[in-house]
Amino acid sequence: MLRRLRAWRRKRAGLAGVSLERQTPRPTEGQREASRALYQTECARAEVEQLGAEVTERAARLRELTARNHFAESIRLSLEGGR
Repeated sequence: MLRRLRAWRRKRAGLAGVSLERQTPRPTEGQREASRALYQTECARAEVEQLGAEVTERAARLRELTARNHFAESIRLSLEGGR
């Protein structure tokens, strides 16, 4: 009786022959792994973009310190009569 009622409702709604079960197949294990890998990659990229300005600033500071050390070494060597 209940089956006939459901079938009648589907027929009235224009859904005759349409299953109410899941229409798309479940993702495979490989698809789930790929989704996890994509998510991890997106998280890592967001972290890198967030830290990008800080890294650029530190690199500039290191270049400045390296240039100062090179200049100081050149002066020291010239005063000592070295190279």
